[in-house]
Amino acid sequence: MTSYLKTLALAGGALTFALALIAIGAAYSEPWAIALVVVGAIATLMLLPVVTGGLLVAHREQRRRQALPDLFWKLTQPRREAALDAPAGFRAGFMRRLLARCMLGHGMLPGDLVEIRPLSEILATLDADSALDGLPFQPEMIPFCGQRMRVFRCLDKIYDYGRTKRMRRLTGCVLLSGLRCNGSAHGGCEADCYLIWKTEWLRPVRAADNAPTAAAGPIATSTTANTSAPPQMLTAMRTGDRFRCQFTSLHGCTREFGAADWRRDLVPLICGNYALGAWLVALLTRIFNAAQRRRGGHTWPPMPSVGAHESPPGASLAAGERVVVVPIETIARTLNRNGKNRGLWFDTDMVKHCGRELRVERRVEKIIDDATGEMRTMKTPCITLEGVDYSGEGLHFNAQHDPTFWREAWLQRAQGQEPGQC
Repeated sequence: MTSYLKTLALAGGALTFALALIAIGAAYSEPWAIALVVVGAIATLMLLPVVTGGLLVAHREQRRRQALPDLFWKLTQPRREAALDAPAGFRAGFMRRLLARCMLGHGMLPGDLVEIRPLSEILATLDADSALDGLPFQPEMIPFCGQRMRVFRCLDKIYDYGRTKRMRRLTGCVLLSGLRCNGSAHGGCEADCYLIWKTEWLRPVRAADNAPTAAAGPIATSTTANTSAPPQMLTAMRTGDRFRCQFTSLHGCTREFGAADWRRDLVPLICGNYALGAWLVALLTRIFNAAQRRRGGHTWPPMPSVGAHESPPGASLAAGERVVVVPIETIARTLNRNGKNRGLWFDTDMVKHCGRELRVERRVEKIIDDATGEMRTMKTPCITLEGVDYSGEGLHFNAQHDPTFWREAWLQRAQGQEPGQC
């Protein structure tokens, strides 16, 4: 906290000086006075976001120390699945739709009700590799054909795990509320990735507020009669011991962002993935962190120094158990010099949940390697927690919402919780 307050004090002092220049210059009509006003105005525009970001960071750090939900996480809840599925959930207005269509090329926005097209129509859009624009249509998606679902996120970019390890631009894609891959056609992969849907595989539903949702079942029997995967689709998903899925194909269905592509940050706000409050909190925190780095201070959230520490396995946790994420200082003692515990990276996005009591969703023992397509069996199983996935704050509002994997050494059973008790 001291490091944040130092930068905040320096920026606040500089802002006060800039405002004084404006006040002095405004009292005279000489050329030098006009120059003072201009210099002061420019400095104010540069310093005000830093000071505002510093105040937000101080508040977020205080909430983190009190084990309260992070401010960004809290402000994103009205755009989460349950809130969007509710009758009074977020629905895009005319101007947002107009702007989003210009920037995205389609009009399917968070909260919209869409119908997944029949399998026969989707198959007609696929090439010989069962893909559209390089993005595979997976057998796990077939059971949803004909159903009506809410759009959860517009997916304008995605993290290229397998190749470049960078954000890459994705076009014409959305996520549908709650539809994650169960791995049934991919060797039982337990990564639980969100399924990506091309807009060509969907059709908008009019009078969305009065239409039945997915809970009401398929639209009509005729649209869901064919639910088995064609042989060529199954063949396209596996070659020998290597699997092919949407996430192993990300590089081929995306392209690089331009060096100064302003859409990376603006599109998530325009399309409705994030409310203005959450968007500003993340952006101002990023600006303050940039000032911190220039001063040589610590960025937020804080990550204590790590070293060659031992890596205890932790308790054997089961789905449904209540756990508390241990303090970051305790987690740091389980990490090696690379910030990993038995090969698993502890990400800064996970710091926000330290001290919180959560519930175990499941144990993860095998996932497909995005780079090679090989199935990897984990030597030490990971844990996923209910309602906790990657927020996207640190990657230009990335909206793919991958589950975050936790080591059991980073969790402890909640007080009064017995092993196996839910």
